[in-house]
Amino acid sequence: MGDGNDNTIGGGTFHGTVVQARNVHYHSTAPTRRAPRLLDAAPEVFVDRDPVFEILARAAAERAGRTAPLVVVVTGLPGMGKTATALRWLHQLAADFPGGHLQADMSPQGPLRPRDPVAVLEGFVRELSDRQDDRPAGPDELAAHYRSLTADAPALVLLDNVVTAGQVRPLLPGHPESVVVVTSRSPLTGLRASHPRTLAVSLRALDAAAGADLFHAVAGRPDVLDRPALEDVLSACAGLPLAVRIAGARAGELLDSGEDPAVLARELIDRRTRLEALAVPDDLSVPQVFDAAHASLPEGAAALYRALGAHPTPEFSRELARHVADTLDADAETDVRTLVREGLLEPAGTGRLRMHRLVHDHARAAATSAETEAAVGRYADWYLRRAAAVERLTSSRWRYGPLFAGPGSDDGAGHAFRDAEEALDALEADRANLVAVAELAHGTHRYARTWQLCEALRGFFFRRKYHADWIAVCRLGLAAAERCDDPLAVARTHLELAFACTDARDERAAEHYRHSLRLASAAGHARTVSSALEGLGLLALAADDPAAAAEHFGRAVDALDGIDHPRGRALLTLHLGRARGAERRHEEAASLLLRARDLFAALPDPFNEAKALWHYARARVRADRSDEAVAPLNEAAGLMQTCGAPEEQADILLLRGDVAAGRGEREAAEADWRTAAELYDRVGSPSARTARERLGG
Repeated sequence: MGDGNDNTIGGGTFHGTVVQARNVHYHSTAPTRRAPRLLDAAPEVFVDRDPVFEILARAAAERAGRTAPLVVVVTGLPGMGKTATALRWLHQLAADFPGGHLQADMSPQGPLRPRDPVAVLEGFVRELSDRQDDRPAGPDELAAHYRSLTADAPALVLLDNVVTAGQVRPLLPGHPESVVVVTSRSPLTGLRASHPRTLAVSLRALDAAAGADLFHAVAGRPDVLDRPALEDVLSACAGLPLAVRIAGARAGELLDSGEDPAVLARELIDRRTRLEALAVPDDLSVPQVFDAAHASLPEGAAALYRALGAHPTPEFSRELARHVADTLDADAETDVRTLVREGLLEPAGTGRLRMHRLVHDHARAAATSAETEAAVGRYADWYLRRAAAVERLTSSRWRYGPLFAGPGSDDGAGHAFRDAEEALDALEADRANLVAVAELAHGTHRYARTWQLCEALRGFFFRRKYHADWIAVCRLGLAAAERCDDPLAVARTHLELAFACTDARDERAAEHYRHSLRLASAAGHARTVSSALEGLGLLALAADDPAAAAEHFGRAVDALDGIDHPRGRALLTLHLGRARGAERRHEEAASLLLRARDLFAALPDPFNEAKALWHYARARVRADRSDEAVAPLNEAAGLMQTCGAPEEQADILLLRGDVAAGRGEREAAEADWRTAAELYDRVGSPSARTARERLGG
């Protein structure tokens, strides 16, 4: 050592900063910086996502002048390719980020055990600096040190499988032009709240063309499957990239081993073997990623997930999901939100939710047989009550089902409809589900519910003219009624099927009316006897045999002798008026039709009141008294507008246009014909051509 004036240090190697008292001298040797390159390799096979990359590229181009790093949250269903998309984009940017490329899996043991961001910070700091002895110990100090190490140059950071926003905030680098990409099943709303300029990107399923490209690239050749088999495979995978990759790999392996790759298509078409076909032993597979997602759910949300798997289709109303959660003694809204947040449910339009097809398959497979049985019963009951609520609003006709025995105005799930139009629109969105639930109820031996559903859906199918679905449900209802020890139920479902066939102009209608008449007569049920005779009369009227029609209608009136059935009598008065008009007994027809109108108004039944006015107007036109048709047609149009019946509304407007044209009011006539054509188009009616011919003329 020297004397007191010798401010030197000997006997060692100089490593850094030295401070001595009295005269202070600052010596600094900066720690050696490395620019780590931790990103995994970009996927070799990658398709689609160009629109996503365009959004990301615009955001990256605007990062100059930012005061904080650009944060991009990439969300999507498990297996949707979030990590692959992030890596593909980040490698495109890599050359412009000299500050380093960092990556960490934020939940390597699954979402239930998210990784502590401090542990990730320690790893990042270790990669960024050779000097470990001056690393701070506290989490806040460590985060500040990390920001200091990343302050000099822009860095890229990929945080994969993030569970909470709190995992991200400490890992934002110091340079404001850095880019942080976060992949998560959750939208991480909290992160967007604290960093408002966070960019959210949601990945959707691949379209058919992109799916085919990915499949062929992984399989290794373009002709591995013929076109029909390929379409089946892609349909089963439903655009999930992980599923398409596995299917492509399996198809290639089958071909290489001399087996027929079409086996794969057959396995994927069958719902019972679909998930198994997309499983890869000891590797990432579709069932594995969905198992992990299911296991990470809170108990109530997991139970709801499994229950929704028993729904016959993957799309349904949010109202139904809440109802099912309620029946599970769960917090309905919270559990629905949880499934949406986790990507296992996604919005599908106003008030609608959807499960990806493979998620739906997994949810069904995850449920116990007891859970599935209970859920199917809930669905059958819910849709039946909903249909019954709509039926009550669309018609005051008599029904046999026990749900109609007493008063009721809601659908069994606490929702009351304001009017028939709203009620019919509610069922419109669930049309496919109604048919599927009828099939499910019949297939699970819920026969009473099946025939009641057939009866409850008449008003909806009749107003909206979905004849194929209507007849299909009625056939299921008839088959179900025949399994019940209830001859009257069989008679009533023959009647429902006959009415559907009549409206569809199906020649089998007469056969079913006769079956109904025979069974109802044997059971001594006068209402059904009268309805069957009424139907046979309508067929005679359509066959241009008004005398036979009038005879049937007269017998139908006699069958109601002593029975309080005002609607039935009103309908028969209407039909008899139509028969008299067809016989050119004009004044008698007019009197009967106006009488029918008054009877419907007293019920009230605005739909049939409007029809009575329309038929009256037609009778006046046939009697060469068209001026007397104007006022009733105007009134009929106003009444029918609230009934949700586009074809009947079009019928009224078509006739009103004809009357206006006959009065020389061409502009008014064309307006009515044009609207009529549009309404006919809505229900696929061939009468649209008639309306357009009027316009062409």
